[in-house]
Amino acid sequence: MKDLTQTTNWNVGSMTQMTSREIAELTGKRHDHVKRDVEVMFKELGIDAPKFGVIYLDSMNRQRIEYTLDQELTFTLVTGYSIRLRNAVIKRWLDLEQQVVSLQNELNKWCAKENCDKAIGSLHGKGLAERKKTKHLNAMTIDGILKKMQLKLEV
Repeated sequence: MKDLTQTTNWNVGSMTQMTSREIAELTGKRHDHVKRDVEVMFKELGIDAPKFGVIYLDSMNRQRIEYTLDQELTFTLVTGYSIRLRNAVIKRWLDLEQQVVSLQNELNKWCAKENCDKAIGSLHGKGLAERKKTKHLNAMTIDGILKKMQLKLEV
C-alpha cells in the first residue's frame, strides 16, 4: 500500500454522477425519451455526446447507450421537467453527495488508523507483532472504501 502520509486529493465532482437510466427511473420517464432530451441538450450546448455515452446491456442482453451526467448537466436537463420530477432528481443528487461525504470521513478515519498503527509498529517489538495483524486489515478496508468512491487518486 502506498504511504498514506502523503496528501491525497480527489475530485468530488467526478464521484457524483447520474446516468440517463437513473434519471428515467427517478422521473418515471422512458429511458429513450430521457436520452432524446439529453441529446437535444447536448446539441444546444455544443457538447460532444459520445464523450458522455456508456454502453450497457439491457434485459435482453442487447448493447444500449446511456449517458453519464455531472451535476451541472443533470440539473440543466431536469430543469425542463415538472417540479415533482426535478425534486426527485435533486433529492437523489443530494443523497449521492452525502454518500461521498460519508465515504470521505470513513476513508480519513482508516488512513489515520493506518498511520497510527504504522507508527506504533515501528516503536517496539510488541507493536511490530500487532502491526502485522493490522496492516492487511487496514489495507483491505481502505481499498474497499476507495473502490466505493471510484476515485482517481493524485499524489
